[in-house]
Amino acid sequence: MAQIVILSGPSGAGKSAVAEALCERYDRTVHIETDEFFGWIRMGYISPMKPESSRQNAMISRAVARAATAYVQDLFAVFIDGVIGPHLLPVYVEELRASGVAVHFVILRPTLGESLRRIEGRPSGRQLPEKQHRRLYEQFVGYGDFAGITIDNTAMTADQTADRVMDACGAGNCLVTP
Repeated sequence: MAQIVILSGPSGAGKSAVAEALCERYDRTVHIETDEFFGWIRMGYISPMKPESSRQNAMISRAVARAATAYVQDLFAVFIDGVIGPHLLPVYVEELRASGVAVHFVILRPTLGESLRRIEGRPSGRQLPEKQHRRLYEQFVGYGDFAGITIDNTAMTADQTADRVMDACGAGNCLVTP
């Protein structure tokens, strides 16, 4: 079944692992990591954490959503993983309307200690400095439950979290578009 599920949360939340676990459950799937799109910029890149990056961040959001639309129109289930806050979600929602399918939004938010533990084992190029990680984590806590559902996956495996995501999507609890 063609559908779009956006997995958001701070670094170390388990977005990529859960997206991969979800991909394994369907025959035709695509896992879009928003970080990859940032990595394609060769000249003029601005760290997405900086205030002056808002235009770039919106452009990346539009590009990700347009790619997701292309895949879902060819009957793929699409799982987007990225650090998507309330300022960027409307960009996704607007762009994804063209897909013609329901869009689900899930925030993964384990405890700070667990997210720090998860990022410890990452290659150095995929780790935020601890101070930045803490600031990003606190931002997500401050956002609250701004859309869809929030799952505390501190004590859950990626497969267990994927089960919760599937249940929530199936029940319509995390829809952000009709």
